[in-house]
Amino acid sequence: MTRSLFRVAPLALLLSGLSAAPLALAHPSLVRSTPAADATVAPASQIELQFSEKVMPRATRIELSMDHGRMKMAMPTTAQEISEDGHTLRARFAKPLPAGSYALQWRAVGQDSHPITGTYSFTVK
Repeated sequence: MTRSLFRVAPLALLLSGLSAAPLALAHPSLVRSTPAADATVAPASQIELQFSEKVMPRATRIELSMDHGRMKMAMPTTAQEISEDGHTLRARFAKPLPAGSYALQWRAVGQDSHPITGTYSFTVK
C-alpha cells in the first residue's frame, strides 16, 4: 500500500500543477468599454475600460487621437486612474470631446506582468 502511494503521489502532484497553470498564465482582456467600439456617442469627458482581472495602475493606460483629415491629433487626458477593485481604467479629459472620429489605443498589464494591447474606434456626434 505504501509503495503504491509513493508511485501515485508524484503523478497526482504533477497533474494538479498542470491544471492550475492556465490560471496563472491568464492575461487581462477588455470586457466592456464606454464608449463602446464603433459606437456613435454624445460628447463625453470620460472614457472607461473594464478588464477581466485586476490591472497594474502604473502600467495600464490609454492614448486617444482624433482623426482630422490626414492628420491625427492627440487628445491628452487630465487624469487616468484605476478603480478600487482594480478592474476599471477611467480616463478624464478637461472638456467634453468635440465631434469627430476617434482612435483609442489601450495597454493593460495584469498580475502576470505581461502587457496586452488593443485598439478601437468610436465617433462623437
